[in-house]
Amino acid sequence: MNMCDVEMNLTRTLLDPIVYDKTVRPARVHTDVTNVSFDLSLAQLIDVDEKNQIITTNQWITMSWLDPKLTWDPLEWENISLLHIKYDKIWLPDIVLYNNADNLASLSQISTNVMVSSEGIVTWLSTGIFKSSCAIDVRYFPFDEQNCSLKFASWTYDSARIDLAQKTNIGDLSNFMANSEWEIIKLHVRKHVVKYSCCPETFPDLTYIVQMRRRPLFYVFNMILPCFLITSVAFLGFCVPSDSGEKVSIGVTTLLSMTVFLMLVTDSMPPNSDSLPLIGIYYFSAIIIVSIATGMSVASLNLYHRGKHHLHHVPQWMVRLFFIIIPKLLFMHIELPVLWQNRRENLLKCKPTKTSFPLVKSETKRKQTKQLNKYSSNKYDYTNKNTSLHNGKMTLYEDPIEPNPTTSLTSSDNLHSFDSYTSPPLILRSYTSIQSSNRQQQQQQQKSNDKNNQDYLTDLSNKYTNNMKLSIDYIHRIVEQNEHRYQRLEQNRIIAQEWQLLGRVVDRLLVVIFLISTMVVFLVIFLQAPHLRLK
Repeated sequence: MNMCDVEMNLTRTLLDPIVYDKTVRPARVHTDVTNVSFDLSLAQLIDVDEKNQIITTNQWITMSWLDPKLTWDPLEWENISLLHIKYDKIWLPDIVLYNNADNLASLSQISTNVMVSSEGIVTWLSTGIFKSSCAIDVRYFPFDEQNCSLKFASWTYDSARIDLAQKTNIGDLSNFMANSEWEIIKLHVRKHVVKYSCCPETFPDLTYIVQMRRRPLFYVFNMILPCFLITSVAFLGFCVPSDSGEKVSIGVTTLLSMTVFLMLVTDSMPPNSDSLPLIGIYYFSAIIIVSIATGMSVASLNLYHRGKHHLHHVPQWMVRLFFIIIPKLLFMHIELPVLWQNRRENLLKCKPTKTSFPLVKSETKRKQTKQLNKYSSNKYDYTNKNTSLHNGKMTLYEDPIEPNPTTSLTSSDNLHSFDSYTSPPLILRSYTSIQSSNRQQQQQQQKSNDKNNQDYLTDLSNKYTNNMKLSIDYIHRIVEQNEHRYQRLEQNRIIAQEWQLLGRVVDRLLVVIFLISTMVVFLVIFLQAPHLRLK
C-alpha cells in the first residue's frame, strides 16, 4: 500500500461520521473549555479612508486548538504524523472580526486546508483582505497618528466554552509591506472579557491595535506650502502702485484660490464635529487674514486718493507717526519736499506750525508787480523833464520803451501775456504823428496859435496817461488772479502729495504686519502637532 492510500484511509477513519461530527465543539467532556490560540500577522496596509473612516488591511491569521477526536498513532499508519484536511470537513471556531465594515467579508477571506497533527493539534492558516471601521482623529492632520483596532472574538461561544489566547503580546510585522503614506509604528494585542447586553455570559476577545503615523510630505507640498505662498502673494498687493487699480483684485483672486484649496481639504476629511484638522484651521485663518488684508487695501486706496477730494492737510499727529516714527522702524527713506522741512522740524520740536507749506513764487511776483508800477509811473510820466516847451512849442524826447530785465514779468506759470493790451510803443507812435501834424499847423498858423497847441497837447498827454494807468491796473488784476490760482493749485498738489505719501507708508506697514501675522499663525497652529516632521 502506498503512502497516498494510507493517508486516505487515515482521513476516512478520522472523519467517519459515526465517530466525528464537525458541528460539535471538540472536547473530551462538554464542560471542558476549548483553548484557541490566535495569532495575527499584518501583511499590508492597503488603504485608509479618512472620509468613511475605514481601513483596508491584508492579514495572515493563524489559529490552533486541540481536537481529541483527531488523534492517531503514527506507528500504526506508517509514521504519518501530519494530515492536510479540507477546512470544511472539520470543526472550526467561529472567530470573526467584530468591527468588520465589508458586507462581502466571506468572499475576501481565503480558506485554506487545515493541518492536523497526530496529537490532535489543529492548525489553520488563513489569509484575507479585511475592511474594518476605525475612528479617525483628524485633529493633527496631516501630522497625525492613528490607532485602529482589529477586534477578533467568537460570535456564539462564550468564555465557558472557548477561550482565546495570544501567542505573544506583540503582533507580527516581519512580513509587512511598506506603505507610501503611512508608517506602522507598533502592532500590539490586548485581551478583553466583555459582557454584552444580549447574553448573561461573558465573551473573550483579542483586540489588535495598529498604531500608524502619516507621512505628511505629500500634504505639505500640495496643500500647506501652496496655501502659504498664495497668502504671501496676497500681501504683495500692498506693494502694487495704487494708481494701477490691481490692489483689490489681487486679494479677491487669492480668496478664490484659498477657497478651492479648502474644498480639497474638506473633501478628504470626515464630517467630524469633535475636532477640526490643523490644516483646516490654518486655511480658515489664512482666509481671514487675506480678507482683512483686502479690506486694508481698500482703506489704503482711500488714504492715497483722499487728498484729491478732501482738501485738508494730514493731521499733525499722523505726520509725526507716519512720516517720522514709523519710517524709522521700517527702515524707510522718505524724501520730503523742501517745503515740508520746516513743518517736520517744528513737529520734531513739538511746535505747531502757523502756516502750511508757504508758496515760493508769491513774494517774487509781488516784487515784480511793485517794479512794474514803478517802471510805468516813471517811464510814462508826461510831465517830467523829458517834456518841455520852447518858444511856445513842446519838445518831447521819444525814448524807445523796452522791457527792463529787472522788472519784466516772467514766471514759470505762464501768466497772461500783455500782447492783447495797448503797449507803450504804440501810444508813443500815435503821439509822435500828432506832434508832427501840430508842427505843420504851427508853421502855418504862426505864434498866435501856440497857446492853443500847448493846451491841446497837454490834454492829449493827460488822456494817454490815464489810459496807461488803466492798462496797468488791469495787468495788476490779471497777475493777482493768476497768483491766487497758482497758490490754490500748488496747495492742492501739496495736500495730494501728503496723502499719497501717507498711503505708501501705510502699505509698507501693512506688508510687515501681515507677513509677521502669517508666520505667527503658521507656527502657532502647526507647532501644536506632537509629531511635526516631513517624513
